[in-house]
Amino acid sequence: MTGEGTIVGCVIGRAMATIIPSLSFHHLASRFLTNDVSRETFEPTFIDFFRRDAMKNAKRQKSSLVCLSNWTYKSFMQSISAPVKTWFERDLNVSRETLDRLNQYADLVVKWQPRINIVGASTAEDVWGRHLQDSAQLWPYLQDVAAEGKIVDFGSGAGFPGIVLAILGAGNVTMMESNTKKTVFLMEAARVCNVLAQTEIARERIEAAAPRAADVITARAFAPLPKLLELGQRHLKAGGHYVLLKGRAFEDELADARNAGWSFDVTTHASLVDPDGVVMILKGVGR
Repeated sequence: MTGEGTIVGCVIGRAMATIIPSLSFHHLASRFLTNDVSRETFEPTFIDFFRRDAMKNAKRQKSSLVCLSNWTYKSFMQSISAPVKTWFERDLNVSRETLDRLNQYADLVVKWQPRINIVGASTAEDVWGRHLQDSAQLWPYLQDVAAEGKIVDFGSGAGFPGIVLAILGAGNVTMMESNTKKTVFLMEAARVCNVLAQTEIARERIEAAAPRAADVITARAFAPLPKLLELGQRHLKAGGHYVLLKGRAFEDELADARNAGWSFDVTTHASLVDPDGVVMILKGVGR
């Protein structure tokens, strides 16, 4: 970090042995982002880097991950509207430091968006409202597990809501995302926002991953409810529950899940961002 809002660097600060000895990980990753290197070529190198970086983070050493491309990152100073800012400060009672970290995250999303399409192009113009507030509205429903419980976020994508929850103070967040490019972004966002110590970024498919024993499973724009419950049953611990962001078809999804044999107690709260959406809380899920 060289000055406020500026990151100078590349994926790692030094070249690292790869399956193509003449290329540093930084060079290979940059070419992967621009589709000059295939996934088959890049992935073994990424897996090795990911393992090494995770070991370094576990030992509380400084992460070697800096930035994924050979460009200087400068803050886009994403504007936050007065109502949204008031909501974060008054309703969520977030500190100035937390707002600054959320702003860094918003800047990263906008910076990386043209390269890897991590959010919808139309929504990139309002990251605070469309994504940060949408994710942060889950926070009041997670207070019983935020400090010591384990939150597992399915299909994290750009980190909504996983990174946002970690910034707000969740102590143990696992983000499950199979897309390699998005996983690299998640690692960078966790580093920049200073939440590496409280997050795990799992680059694997949910159906193939080892059980996670989650106290809470979260998801946003991930999968229809019957599919989500099918995937979640092996990752949710006994007594755990779901806190989900769902769109206008949420009632149909609830009916489909019941028709598929699922039983649960459901509570919904009107979304603060999507006029047709809800925050859906499912407890006592069984089949």
